[in-house]
Amino acid sequence: MHQGSPLRRRRKRGGLAHGIGRTKGGRNTKLHAVCDTKGRPCVLLLTPGNVHDCKIAQLCIEAMPPSAELVADKGYDSQALRELLVARGTEPVIPPRKNRKIQYDYDRAIYKQRNVVKRMFCRFKDWRRIATRFDRNIKNFMGAISLAAAVIWWL
Repeated sequence: MHQGSPLRRRRKRGGLAHGIGRTKGGRNTKLHAVCDTKGRPCVLLLTPGNVHDCKIAQLCIEAMPPSAELVADKGYDSQALRELLVARGTEPVIPPRKNRKIQYDYDRAIYKQRNVVKRMFCRFKDWRRIATRFDRNIKNFMGAISLAAAVIWWL
């Protein structure tokens, strides 16, 4: 069989095929998550490290039912994301970036609940396999994350 045959299948190789992208800190993978008020992971998405947060945030938010408010950090401050949240009836509790022309107000008392998200990610980092990304294959890595998420959900 020669290379031009349609029956021959090539496997994907390289960083992008395994969810690894180049960032300032080197080769990296990002875990995007949405959690509930108790810090239990509800939506998990894995992307290469060089993918912008706001592009993936819309997918994560659409996977959840509408809520009263959504708390996120400055990395998720975009007009498109704010409009999506308002259209869903959700109040965006996202501090604006310093260079934003329109500085939006946000509820600082509700924003203090963002530590719930940080604690959820710290629980993931308790799993050494996830914190150091032992798995080269993205499917195996996502499987380890899913297993950890199931344990975190019930503990």
